[in-house]
Amino acid sequence: MNFLNFPVKLVTAVFLLGLTGSACRTKVIKLKSPPNYNFSEAAEYKLDMKLREISGIAWEPKTKTFLAINDEKGTLYYLDKDMMIPPTEYAFAGKGDYEDLAIMNDIPYILRSDGLITKFVKADSAKIYGVEAGEIKLPGTNDFESMYYDPGRNGLVVLCKNCSGDDKNSVSAYAFYPDSLGFVRDPLYVIDAEEVNRMSPHKTSKFQPSAASIHPILQKLFILSSASSQLVITDLSGNVEGVYQLSKKMFPQPEGITFEQDGDMYISNEGISSKGNVMKFDYTETQLDKSDIQRIGYNFSQPDETMELGKKLHEISGMGFIPGKNLLVAQNDEKGDIFTVDFKNKSSEFGQVRFSGKGDYEDIVHTDSAEYLLVSTGGVIKVLTEDSVILPKEYTLGIEGKNEFEALYRDADGSLVLLCKECDHEKDKIRAAYRFDPRTGVFDTKPIYQIDIPAIQQLLNDDRAEFKPSAACINPVNGKLFIIASVGKLLVILGKDGKLEEVFRLDALLYNQPEGLTFAPNGDLYISNEGGEGVAKIYKFNYKRK
Repeated sequence: MNFLNFPVKLVTAVFLLGLTGSACRTKVIKLKSPPNYNFSEAAEYKLDMKLREISGIAWEPKTKTFLAINDEKGTLYYLDKDMMIPPTEYAFAGKGDYEDLAIMNDIPYILRSDGLITKFVKADSAKIYGVEAGEIKLPGTNDFESMYYDPGRNGLVVLCKNCSGDDKNSVSAYAFYPDSLGFVRDPLYVIDAEEVNRMSPHKTSKFQPSAASIHPILQKLFILSSASSQLVITDLSGNVEGVYQLSKKMFPQPEGITFEQDGDMYISNEGISSKGNVMKFDYTETQLDKSDIQRIGYNFSQPDETMELGKKLHEISGMGFIPGKNLLVAQNDEKGDIFTVDFKNKSSEFGQVRFSGKGDYEDIVHTDSAEYLLVSTGGVIKVLTEDSVILPKEYTLGIEGKNEFEALYRDADGSLVLLCKECDHEKDKIRAAYRFDPRTGVFDTKPIYQIDIPAIQQLLNDDRAEFKPSAACINPVNGKLFIIASVGKLLVILGKDGKLEEVFRLDALLYNQPEGLTFAPNGDLYISNEGGEGVAKIYKFNYKRK
């Protein structure tokens, strides 16, 4: 597919080169690609010199064309996939500093750096013009380079590059609704620039958005920062989930980003010493091979059944299995309710029992005599039902420091085990496990075992991989411990001896926010995802016996 009418060039490697202390020694650092993409394999398309200073690009699915703008020229370019040179062009305004564009309800909107938004009107070949749709007016001096369309909000979102109202640790986003409210003065959300800096694999300058677009499949926001050579991935509320350093050789000045419906990503670069270009990266889903499926008994890439959940369990944060009734027991984060879910019949009617008020409830374990709920700070609530009266009692682990827990499971001896998601003393080198005896109500404040994070990173061949457990359960068929981690999208398996055996990356397309995990007695596996900006779901994976 040569949509730019230029030979496709395969880029075979992405490297950042830096000199060590010795002038004759060169340190080579391989940069990590974002999930579902391989930055070492790309197609490069050179642009016409009219687009040397390309500053924004957008994909129009109906006409199957790319729309682009050139910095300093009030001209909109239509780039046909089959006939790119010369591009079709339309003047919409005079000279200006035009930085990005987005398509909303089939209408292109163009962003100027001072916050002016122009609506492009193409009534017919004789009536083509630009109309001022509105302006983002904020106190002080402000500079904007990024604008994208958010279908869920049915509005445009503009990101600050440099705004007087932001400090060095914040980047504000503002909503603009062309057909109704116009510009909303209060920030829609604020991106934590300090978190971007913390998660960055290399030290760089401040994160300054130069382009942004929502991934049509993953429903994540991809943000480019040309100044710091970064690709930042956030959820649709601006919470940072991943930071990826960009090779300056491949991305000399990334100023535009867009996606096709199938997830293929296009990043445009302004030309510095030559023509501008567009880099295409194919979207690929994470797949397990047959040997993995035969060995572990599950195909994590393809659920056998799916159940969508309603508002009551939109933030489902833990699950258990009730064997005799063939039901699931679950709880919703922040609400003191226990739910029963009829997954077999996909019933939208849930059993619901209130045991307490609001709180941060992260996991649940079902036993014949009680339900046990995990509190994020390291407490366990035991819930008994006697004569239709709910009798909860809370026990606290009580270890020093700031600690966060999300995973609770029942061990073979009947005790309960809490896994740190992130505890102070671990320094992100280990994850510790603590035992709670439900018969005595006593915690063991010394870890019963520890999971070595560098060992996980070694298996993944990724020294930046994160492991923060969000759910765990022992497989009743083989006795192995399965641990899922929403942050990092990992599934980790420990043997009966507690040794690390397997680590699998999970497809972000399926696992938006995996927070619950449980097994049926026959080995069938259930994994739940919180809804986030979408729909909460439970996946069932049938156990495939060897």
